[in-house]
Amino acid sequence: MSQPVQISARNQLKGVVEEIRTEGLLAQVRLRIGGETVTAVITREAVDELELAVGQPALAIIKATEVMLAREA
Repeated sequence: MSQPVQISARNQLKGVVEEIRTEGLLAQVRLRIGGETVTAVITREAVDELELAVGQPALAIIKATEVMLAREA
């Protein structure tokens, strides 16, 4: 892989790949971050290019135009 890229997104969460499920052109990747899980749907090609594998560290970069917060009543 080439040198790391700097990115402006500030919501970067370090975790470990917990599961990768592939079907057709897409892959569902679960990333364990502390006691929580973040799931991303990406292309199978991206999984291959990033050389993602279960147990490997990875970074979830979250860029959204809206974030909602909630609490139980």
